[in-house]
Amino acid sequence: MDLLTDGVYRLRKATGANAYLIHTGDASVVVDTGTPGGADALVAEVREQHGLGSVSDIVLTHYDPDHAGSAAALQRETGARVWIGARDADILRGRTAAPTRFRRFLARMWRRSAVPENLRELPDSGETEIVPGVRAIAAPGHTPGHVIVEYRGVVFAGDAVLVSKGRLTTP
Repeated sequence: MDLLTDGVYRLRKATGANAYLIHTGDASVVVDTGTPGGADALVAEVREQHGLGSVSDIVLTHYDPDHAGSAAALQRETGARVWIGARDADILRGRTAAPTRFRRFLARMWRRSAVPENLRELPDSGETEIVPGVRAIAAPGHTPGHVIVEYRGVVFAGDAVLVSKGRLTTP
């Protein structure tokens, strides 16, 4: 686990996409969880570096398996609530097909991914306070229910932006 700024850590063991842990002092929130293949390593890292008991919430910026794939495993270990944008929830559950051919292909590839229990759906607009100081903000575009997470001026953008040649760009 790498400390990025006060209370914000990058989880090194997540595979596929970046995953982060926000520790507010009273609660801990994980933002994205990486692929299902990295679940054991991710859970072990959180257990060893931070302790599982303080993880109260997991926020998924979107349904893609490289961001949501280990959420169910981490939820089983922590009992955390799992949040996702309402328009992405049924895609993650497999009730609605992904909107693009490439994403449908990914869904078939990652069919083994477990779905977290009792997903909490974030609204299609506005913002939701997950725990005091941590907000999920609707940011559709990359996916229909994409959200960004903000904590004390630090923004976790999922795949809404990327860095190319030292500059932020859209994918």
